[in-house]
Amino acid sequence: MCDPLRQLRGASAALHVFISHPPSLQDLCAFLERADCVVQRCHAHDVEVHLPRAYSESQARRELDIYLATWQATNPGIEAYVVERDPIA
Repeated sequence: MCDPLRQLRGASAALHVFISHPPSLQDLCAFLERADCVVQRCHAHDVEVHLPRAYSESQARRELDIYLATWQATNPGIEAYVVERDPIA
């Protein structure tokens, strides 16, 4: 399991993204980095994404959902989505 990304600016937490086609993960990471996201690869199918310009977790989630939808539009047949994490008790 990957370590959570440290806070950079803003107030958003890192979001966990799953991709259905591991060979496309590098392309997704590059796309997100061009959108000023900080990406840390965890496994073959997933990454942690931090949006340092977002001022809340809900804003980060909305922006990331838009980025993922945009990337998927140019990569039909590949799913990429945010996986909800269970809160630590």
